[in-house]
Amino acid sequence: MNLLSNTLVVSAGATLLALVAGLGVALWAAGCGPRGRRALVMAAAGCLALPPFLAANCWLELTASWRLAWGAERSATAYLPLVAGVLAGLSWPLVAFPVLAAWSRVERADLECLPGLRGWRLFREVLWPVARPAVGVAAVLVFALAAANVSVPTLFQVRVLPEEMWIRFNTRLDAVGAWRAGIPLALVSGLALAWIARRSVVWPQSRGGSDGPEWRRRLGFAWWVAAATGALSIAGSAGFPVVHLLASRRTWSELPGAIAAGHGAIANSMSVAVGAATLVAAVAVGAAWARVPRWMVRVAVWLFLVPGILLASAWVPVLALPGLRWLADSVPVLWIVVAVRLAGIGAALLVARRDAADPLAAEALRSAGAGPARAWWAAVWPQVAPTVAATWYMAFLLALWDVESTVMVQPPGGETLALRIFNLLHYGHAGQVNALCLVLMAVAVVPSVLWMLLPRRHASIGIVAGCLVLAGCAPKEDPGVVPLDGRWFSGVRVIGSRGVAPGQFNKPRSLVCDRDDNLYVSDITGRIQKFDRDGRFVRQWQMPQTDLGKPKGMGLDPQGNVLVVEPHYMRVNHFTPDGVLVAQWGAKGTNAGQFILPRSIGVTSRGEYLLGEYTLVDRIQRFSPLVPGTNGAARALPHFLQTWGGPGDGPGRFNRAEGLGVGPDDTVYVADSCNHRIQVFDAAGRFVREHGVAGSAPGQFSYPYDVRVDGRGNQFVCEFGNSRIAILDANDRPLESVGGPGSAPGRFSNPWAIALDSHGNLYVADSQNHRVQKFLRRDARPTGPAGTVATR
Repeated sequence: MNLLSNTLVVSAGATLLALVAGLGVALWAAGCGPRGRRALVMAAAGCLALPPFLAANCWLELTASWRLAWGAERSATAYLPLVAGVLAGLSWPLVAFPVLAAWSRVERADLECLPGLRGWRLFREVLWPVARPAVGVAAVLVFALAAANVSVPTLFQVRVLPEEMWIRFNTRLDAVGAWRAGIPLALVSGLALAWIARRSVVWPQSRGGSDGPEWRRRLGFAWWVAAATGALSIAGSAGFPVVHLLASRRTWSELPGAIAAGHGAIANSMSVAVGAATLVAAVAVGAAWARVPRWMVRVAVWLFLVPGILLASAWVPVLALPGLRWLADSVPVLWIVVAVRLAGIGAALLVARRDAADPLAAEALRSAGAGPARAWWAAVWPQVAPTVAATWYMAFLLALWDVESTVMVQPPGGETLALRIFNLLHYGHAGQVNALCLVLMAVAVVPSVLWMLLPRRHASIGIVAGCLVLAGCAPKEDPGVVPLDGRWFSGVRVIGSRGVAPGQFNKPRSLVCDRDDNLYVSDITGRIQKFDRDGRFVRQWQMPQTDLGKPKGMGLDPQGNVLVVEPHYMRVNHFTPDGVLVAQWGAKGTNAGQFILPRSIGVTSRGEYLLGEYTLVDRIQRFSPLVPGTNGAARALPHFLQTWGGPGDGPGRFNRAEGLGVGPDDTVYVADSCNHRIQVFDAAGRFVREHGVAGSAPGQFSYPYDVRVDGRGNQFVCEFGNSRIAILDANDRPLESVGGPGSAPGRFSNPWAIALDSHGNLYVADSQNHRVQKFLRRDARPTGPAGTVATR
């Protein structure tokens, strides 16, 4: 019931705020001259075109201290109005445009017939009755879209029905449960569509209508109130987040690294947006020309109104069919998935514009003997062509920001900028997101710039051709153990597949090997699974609490217990190899010895624990060894010894310290992921050196999420962004790169963590391929117990 009430509160709040903001901007624009009106229309279009992550990231940063002070449960409730406000900021133009279109049909003569009506009375008795049908349609549309939104509430950790659908499918692969949770939203979307279908769409007039000064004079104080409301709405939804983005020093300092590490994501974003928009425009033109039945258009619009997570969960079993595996492993699958969701709104807009077109020219051509096709293209097409271009660009922007439709069907190497931003924001504000949002906004204006610079035909062909060039197909998956020709590894063995059964994984994110080379893996189902050295499933156990989040970070303590870090619960757990909890420690806070989203753990040769943290502190903390008692229970828990680091990009500073490795002489290696480098510290925490910059060449990194060091000082760096493992010697010189984007054995899709066993074999948590891969070392000589090299 709490999920439903949260969904209704957020949706109703967003609708109310969007109505107030949209009416204010529309009334403000109606009282302006032609230039002012065009400027406000462009501002409204800009607000609609901004990525939703921009405002979310801004307000997440500004309210981070509130969340820390309030706690997760209290802040989730307190964030309900803020989530409604962010959603209203994304959707109020959907109110302003139809209201302004309705008011464009009010002639100056209509006002002159009622000279005594002024101020709020003029609004109440003339303008409101004219705008009421448009307001009703817009309100229903905003409510349905707000109820279906999953990304904004999820980022603020507000539990709503779309997030529950995502959790049920994404963590448990419970498609039936996800659809059952989505029934209320599907009904809301259907009812909204049925209500909207009975209302006519008012197309704006380009000429006529009352002039701005007359509106402003007659409305008086009411117009100034509307102008103030509109100004605040534009400032809150776009102005302030954009200024905050541009004024932030970290935006510009991290921009070069974000670009260098994001070439593939940028290309994927452009490819998906252009491909989906082209398909949407083609479907819309076909629907308008063929005069498809209205019910087909309405069904297609319903697919746009239902939560994207619901559609994505339906795509997963379809794309798992053997005959469609080639499509599931290629970027064009995202074109199709996104286009299916957006095609309805594009078709509805073009059909409405076709119905508003002047039919006389087409009738004259048909009377002269022209066929239906020739008459349509010669007479109707020139009238609807601008709407086709607007539909294409609208679909381009929506596809560029899309997360809900693509998060569960992302192919290997198919991560988009939107998905990357969503992953970074999932644990709160991230400075790297500012730079990525700036890149995303730059990508958004590329088609309009090309459209202005190139002849129309050349621009259209160039954009579509670029789409085909940018998209790539991933290699097909081969089963079993595969030999490798590399210098370090002779072969690779695939362990597990997607699922929730024993021995299967759903986005594995952490792993560790014990002294007997058994493997332990955690994934987003909240399970810890144990495998023997040959990859055979042994047992599993469930983490006792997973409501706030899933485990991330694993290690091995000196007693041979498995360490499991819980970032959202701010604690470390010690489990026996059989899954018995024997110790638990940690407390929430930013003071020394407390935790804020710990992400990784390492163990020194002295048995001391190193914890890496993210968001507010971005630091490394060192704790004393745990003192074991009788029956495996702890007699004394670790206590705080030292801390170093802090947010930033200078030496010894961190930007999402995602992974930790401990090398010979207890040298500490930190995977400083969003700074795209590895930092090295001595056993006392003093900075020694750093290596790596953003990029994909040897010695360059793209979001290094983990690092391991063998007994000889060789470094193994897990690159989430480049989907590869970089191998460097003890002097930081590149030796070899293993993998690359793909789903075949030996290839990766956003690998998250790595571990070394006692023979130097490398295990990789291949998260988006939902499996673990074991790389067999060519010179498989014992290098000491796995526990002597910090693993996670």
